[in-house]
Amino acid sequence: MDLLGQILWFAMFGTPILTIPLVWRLIDTKKVYRVIVGLIFAFILSFFLYHISLAIIFRDGMGPG
Repeated sequence: MDLLGQILWFAMFGTPILTIPLVWRLIDTKKVYRVIVGLIFAFILSFFLYHISLAIIFRDGMGPG
Protein backbone atom coordinates (compact mmCIF):
# COMPACT_ATOMS: atom_id res chain seq x y z
CA MET A 1 0.00 0.00 0.00
CA ASP A 2 2.91 2.36 0.66
CA LEU A 3 4.06 1.75 -2.90
CA LEU A 4 0.73 3.11 -4.16
CA GLY A 5 1.21 6.20 -2.01
CA GLN A 6 4.67 6.72 -3.50
CA ILE A 7 3.36 6.29 -7.03
CA LEU A 8 0.60 8.83 -6.42
CA TRP A 9 3.11 11.23 -4.84
CA PHE A 10 5.35 11.20 -7.91
CA ALA A 11 2.37 11.21 -10.30
CA MET A 12 1.28 14.46 -8.67
CA PHE A 13 4.28 16.24 -10.18
CA GLY A 14 3.69 14.78 -13.64
CA THR A 15 0.07 15.78 -14.03
CA PRO A 16 0.76 19.05 -15.90
CA ILE A 17 2.73 17.09 -18.50
CA LEU A 18 -0.38 15.02 -19.23
CA THR A 19 -3.25 17.41 -18.64
CA ILE A 20 -2.11 20.38 -20.72
CA PRO A 21 -1.82 18.39 -23.99
CA LEU A 22 -5.10 16.64 -23.22
CA VAL A 23 -6.92 19.93 -22.67
CA TRP A 24 -5.16 21.38 -25.73
CA ARG A 25 -6.80 18.72 -27.94
CA LEU A 26 -10.24 18.79 -26.34
CA ILE A 27 -10.91 22.54 -26.08
CA ASP A 28 -11.14 24.76 -29.16
CA THR A 29 -10.48 28.24 -27.79
CA LYS A 30 -7.55 30.64 -27.75
CA LYS A 31 -4.15 29.22 -26.86
CA VAL A 32 -3.92 31.21 -23.63
CA TYR A 33 -7.24 29.85 -22.38
CA ARG A 34 -6.20 26.30 -23.24
CA VAL A 35 -3.05 26.59 -21.14
CA ILE A 36 -4.89 28.25 -18.24
CA VAL A 37 -7.62 25.59 -18.20
CA GLY A 38 -4.95 22.87 -18.45
CA LEU A 39 -3.05 24.32 -15.50
CA ILE A 40 -6.22 24.64 -13.42
CA PHE A 41 -7.14 21.04 -14.22
CA ALA A 42 -3.57 19.93 -13.38
CA PHE A 43 -3.73 21.83 -10.07
CA ILE A 44 -7.00 20.18 -9.08
CA LEU A 45 -5.75 16.72 -10.05
CA SER A 46 -2.44 17.28 -8.23
CA PHE A 47 -4.34 18.45 -5.15
CA PHE A 48 -6.37 15.22 -5.04
CA LEU A 49 -3.31 13.03 -5.66
CA TYR A 50 -1.46 14.90 -2.91
CA HIS A 51 -4.16 14.28 -0.33
CA ILE A 52 -4.67 10.65 -1.31
CA SER A 53 -0.94 9.94 -1.15
CA LEU A 54 -0.60 11.61 2.25
CA ALA A 55 -3.57 9.66 3.58
CA ILE A 56 -1.93 6.42 2.46
CA ILE A 57 1.51 7.33 3.78
CA PHE A 58 0.31 8.53 7.21
CA ARG A 59 -2.51 6.02 7.80
CA ASP A 60 -0.65 4.20 10.58
CA GLY A 61 2.17 6.62 11.15
CA MET A 62 5.08 7.18 8.84
CA GLY A 63 7.82 4.60 8.53
CA PRO A 64 8.19 1.10 9.93
CA GLY A 65 6.80 0.81 13.32
